Amino acid sequence: MYGKAAICLSFVILFLISCSIYVGTVDLRSYFFPLLQSPQVPRSLCASGPPLRVYMYDLPRKFHVGMMDRRSFEGPAPVTADNFPPWPSNSGIKKQHSVEYWLMASLLFGGNGNEDREAVRVSDPESAEAFFVPFFSSLSFNTHGHNMTDPETEVDRRLQVELLEFLRKSKYYQRSGGRDHVIPMTHPNAFRFLRQELNASILIVVDFGRYPKTMSSLSKDVVAPYVHVVDSFTDDDALNPYESRTTLLFFRGNTVRKDQGKIRIKLAKILSAIDDVHYEKSVATPKNIIMRGCVLRSSVCILQVIPLHLADYSMLL
Repeated sequence: MYGKAAICLSFVILFLISCSIYVGTVDLRSYFFPLLQSPQVPRSLCASGPPLRVYMYDLPRKFHVGMMDRRSFEGPAPVTADNFPPWPSNSGIKKQHSVEYWLMASLLFGGNGNEDREAVRVSDPESAEAFFVPFFSSLSFNTHGHNMTDPETEVDRRLQVELLEFLRKSKYYQRSGGRDHVIPMTHPNAFRFLRQELNASILIVVDFGRYPKTMSSLSKDVVAPYVHVVDSFTDDDALNPYESRTTLLFFRGNTVRKDQGKIRIKLAKILSAIDDVHYEKSVATPKNIIMRGCVLRSSVCILQVIPLHLADYSMLL
């Protein structure tokens, strides 16, 4: 059952990320419903049988959407499809860690039942095959102590403590020891205080760089790439999209990353010698992201590729 949960959730995540590529500021009421109701959506490779039945815990707003608006941090619950806020347009680089947001949105916006889905939300936990914990652990780190020395770091730690207390009181968490519970941790520092307490659960991560093998591995967890932080370029010549471009790949990112950037340095040596590739060293900041978006929208010959943690790929080789 846990294997099925991990496989299906990986397809859900990749599906949501592919959708979010085209999204800047999202009005979910106009975005999710047309997408999910479309009869043209192809059947997923994972949907060979009934969709995965997922129960989503009804956590207070401070654990998820309350962090998107400080005024509603302690606001009323529950969060529904009607009051679920759009992802903020001024979030900058935080958007790359927003898988947790899109997973929650997918379960809230369940569609009308006419489309094939890999996972569906159930209201009865007894019928669930997996349990989704909607704690925005990455946003919590980015919001409450991003510099890791801020006094507000204590807020992030307290949320982790309270979440653990909540889960340990759940008979469903106790029943499986957390093995059928899905918890997003896509930022490398997400849930950094108490993450070792959740090593039995299915974690949504982007790499295993800061996790010991005893805690996170491909055998139980789901690896999700970062969400794109700028819109994809969609104004190609439909008849000949490749010949109309003079630049195939546009890279602007920090070469030296984790593990001294060994993989990125190798990539730089390969790409920098190619005439049709523009390779530029820089650092990902909210200002750079805005500039990239302007370049992307103003040029018809650049395919913008936001650099991922390529160095982390070496850990999977």
